Amino acid sequence: MSIIKEKIRFNNSLVALTGGTTGFTGNTINLRISLSTTDNLVEYQQEIDKLTQVSILDLVNPVTDGEERRFKMNPIPNTNILLVFQFYSTISLSYLNSFLFAGFTTNEIIHSSDNILNSFFILDFYDTFDINNQTKIFTTYLTKVLVPIGGIYYSQYSIGANNNNQFYRWYAPLSYINAQTGSTVTGYVKLSFFNAKTGNVTPFYNAANVSLTTPEYMFFKAQLDLINMTWKFISSTYPTITAKEIINNSLFTDKVNNTVENKDNLLQNPPSGTTYNYKTNTYFTS
Repeated sequence: MSIIKEKIRFNNSLVALTGGTTGFTGNTINLRISLSTTDNLVEYQQEIDKLTQVSILDLVNPVTDGEERRFKMNPIPNTNILLVFQFYSTISLSYLNSFLFAGFTTNEIIHSSDNILNSFFILDFYDTFDINNQTKIFTTYLTKVLVPIGGIYYSQYSIGANNNNQFYRWYAPLSYINAQTGSTVTGYVKLSFFNAKTGNVTPFYNAANVSLTTPEYMFFKAQLDLINMTWKFISSTYPTITAKEIINNSLFTDKVNNTVENKDNLLQNPPSGTTYNYKTNTYFTS
């Protein structure tokens, strides 16, 4: 909003009054402020441009630099990370790193059905584990979930220089990197699984943090090396990182799934017939 400030001098003159006394006049002042009713905006263009430019800057969000930098895993020499996802079975009341416990059938797994091929793991990197004040820095995905191990499909993945799956490289925004002052930065990773069969997201917690009573138990501590452009997990169980499905916490699970927008990918059903009747808007076979 533009504000114009003007100083107006109040003319309060001393004059002679009846009876030989003196006094002030001009106690009332009339200000005339003209309101333009014409559409002629000649010589107004500079003010119009200034107003619109200021308004645009106020309304439009500042541009965020979209550049990213790639980080590769920094393991102990000749050591791979084993990332294990364990799902919970309400039938056997136990955990297992198997897609059977995620609700898929043996036939769906063996024949690579669409509902499992369209499922994927999600890795979110945050600046803190405090869920009330955290900022998500980046997200990456593991979409190739079916990796046979000895002829069996387990929900576990080896990550290393000789086995560089989709989680081997992380991509962090350049704006986040430039905001750091040290050579390394510590973040917190949240892992989850989108189940295309149910349309729900399965959140995991860090098995190594099961004894914690703070939200940190859900996160996996990780470090970015800004000099060598590498990343690594910081865990007492390294090189095995175990993520277990969160159960008995419907409020948190529902909160996660409320952020997912599902859409049915329906197959089109074209009309039968070879000839179109424009009067009845139908097809028929001639």
